[in-house]
Amino acid sequence: MAIKKLDGVRLNVKPMFLTLYHEYVFEGPCRFGEGMQLESEFDLHMAAEKFKGWYKQLQDAMPADVVNLLEPVKVERDENFLTTDEMLDKLCEGSEDVDLYYIGYASRPYDLALEFAQRTGKPCAITQACCASAITSAEFLSRGLEFYSFEDWADATEYMSVLRARKVLAETKILAATRSTSAVSVSAPDSIIDPEKLTQKFGTRLRFVSAHELLDQISYGDPMQNHCTPGRKGLNLTSEDEKVIDQMTDELIEGAEECQMTRDMVKKSVEANYAINKFLDAFECNAFTAPCPDLCATRRLNDMKFTMCLNHSLNNENGIPSACEYDLGALISKVMLQAIGRRPSYMGNCFTSPIRNGVRAPLPKALFFTPDHVDQKTEELADEENVVLTFHSVPNRRWESFDEPYRPYAIREFARSGFGATLRYEFAADAGQTITMCRIDPTCEKLFVAKGTILNSMGYDQTNCSMGVFFQVKDSKDFFKKQAAIGNHMPLIYGDFEEQIIELGELLGLEIVNA
Repeated sequence: MAIKKLDGVRLNVKPMFLTLYHEYVFEGPCRFGEGMQLESEFDLHMAAEKFKGWYKQLQDAMPADVVNLLEPVKVERDENFLTTDEMLDKLCEGSEDVDLYYIGYASRPYDLALEFAQRTGKPCAITQACCASAITSAEFLSRGLEFYSFEDWADATEYMSVLRARKVLAETKILAATRSTSAVSVSAPDSIIDPEKLTQKFGTRLRFVSAHELLDQISYGDPMQNHCTPGRKGLNLTSEDEKVIDQMTDELIEGAEECQMTRDMVKKSVEANYAINKFLDAFECNAFTAPCPDLCATRRLNDMKFTMCLNHSLNNENGIPSACEYDLGALISKVMLQAIGRRPSYMGNCFTSPIRNGVRAPLPKALFFTPDHVDQKTEELADEENVVLTFHSVPNRRWESFDEPYRPYAIREFARSGFGATLRYEFAADAGQTITMCRIDPTCEKLFVAKGTILNSMGYDQTNCSMGVFFQVKDSKDFFKKQAAIGNHMPLIYGDFEEQIIELGELLGLEIVNA
């Protein structure tokens, strides 16, 4: 399979260096020197030296895992200040492949840069250099052109990740397995009200597939005999696929600190993951969601003995954003987080755990919680204030990169009858670790952003959707009030990326709700 993973996306940056030289020997209010310094050869020599220094700084500043630095284009113009079609054609060549032009100058061809940008409509950037940065920035922005002026090279380096994240969103194609509607699932009506907004706002595309067609093909057999697609070749699992699935299953079990499931039951969840990835490959998609409760009601997951949990975990930790419950709002937020942080994300139901008059308010005793376990975990928090819990049984084995070694994990069943493999992770091992969260609101107009610190975990030795992480925020009441208008599921990543996520939201024209 050749899924185009989003971590491979690079921002194509093309250096553009513009030179003004003097054809005639003279000295005036904007031309200084004497002797050879007034000759055109000297101008061109100094421009070449300036280009070398500028280009070296640009090369050093552009991170290779974020930016694909294209070959520079250089144009020289004399003091007649003429902008010719030949100059513009040279600058515009190959512009369809460029995401950002980085401008450098030798003297003052500001008008040439402006006309180029007006012709292509491409974003441009500059690093502060004498008067050139403010002049160019003002002339571009006042005309409605996209332009970035950076104070220094470090400033430019940091912002490249934000620009790359925007490109990641535009190159995201979501495979959405629907049952009843293409908008929201039964359990996530706080998701994106109109999926078309994802395309309008971010460039993200959706590819829909019937959940029943998908489920029918998570099986071995004649691909021409699928119940939902008779007589049409499907994507059924093959004997060759099974060899890979068997290897994946064995490696998963062998790598676990403990596994409380039979191999056959683990294998059924691995089969689901492998089959879903076959669909992702065939549909040329790189993100996934399906409506868990809607599918649960069909009883097909019960019949097939798997849940989507393991699929989400395996895909997220391998660079394929995958969201529970057909929550497109959570999914696009996971894409943002993974694009900025270059690491796997996690999502779950979000509850605050306030202390009132010295007594901690009890957490809701949901069906998938063992009451004694919940009480024990809240007692372990002692008198910690501003506590929030996020829980879903879709943790990762990787947290700080897509290629780090797997961290310790367990495998447990989702259903108490023994099916539905889930990974379990002890978040408490990472106490003190900073996390960054974000979520898009149902209208695609607001972005909730917050930061927290891991305190403890729950659900490691439990079943169902009980796997969770306790973390501390600066003000849990403020967190609760602001999240209430945004949505339930709260995606997060390890690390402090709050500033970059806010910058990305601003770049996308979103209203920032910072808790």
